Amino acid sequence: MLDVQYQNHNQAFALTHALLFYHDQSRQTLATLHRVRDKELLQGKAVDVAELDNLFHSPNQRSRMRIMPPQIIAASRTEVLWFERSCIRPIYFNVPESEVKRRFLNRISGEDVVWPNLLFKISREEVYCWAVKSSARPGINTKLYRAPFTNIFTDDKVCLPNGIPDNPDDDIVTYAEKALNVISRGHFSHLYGEQVKRIGYYHGLDRFWENMAKQTAKGKIKSFPAKHLIPTALTVESVLS
Repeated sequence: MLDVQYQNHNQAFALTHALLFYHDQSRQTLATLHRVRDKELLQGKAVDVAELDNLFHSPNQRSRMRIMPPQIIAASRTEVLWFERSCIRPIYFNVPESEVKRRFLNRISGEDVVWPNLLFKISREEVYCWAVKSSARPGINTKLYRAPFTNIFTDDKVCLPNGIPDNPDDDIVTYAEKALNVISRGHFSHLYGEQVKRIGYYHGLDRFWENMAKQTAKGKIKSFPAKHLIPTALTVESVLS
């Protein structure tokens, strides 16, 4: 057994327990908790998720309660489902010169459009995004649609910028708020390329946003035309971890 010194703390600690983790070939995890006597491990016992949760969140370690933003549909310590209602905000494009047929998108970059209702699944590792037809708070059976943007992979994962601030002391809700702040300022709409059909508009996704920008500027459109959304086989229940 190794002695551990924590020099930044004036209080003395004694080693009394050890927690061991085991992984099999399928990456499933087993944990055992052992008492320590004279720097030797005693026979351990298997512990489940609930016991680990109690171990790491004893009353004197528990985080303070906080009021959740109303946009949160579901949350754990590592992920949140976040619902953003449809609104008018800018959309940004940066089409390279090599894509001559799509350069017209740069002319509408930064112009206001009507964004659809969006559902985000956010963790520190990745963000997924879907569209929702109704502006009502999603429920467990709410159907999800493809988000009509060009920087989303075929599995609905967002191609993220590198500029999302990540403070290790932030909880997942604070991180999600920061991530969505970056996304809503335009990074969400940088050009990635349409890999699957993402809108039912007969002229395609690029022309959809061009027409949307024109109609929004003229005040002729106030809500997102949800009839053009492409359905997925997913519901809110199916994307819960």
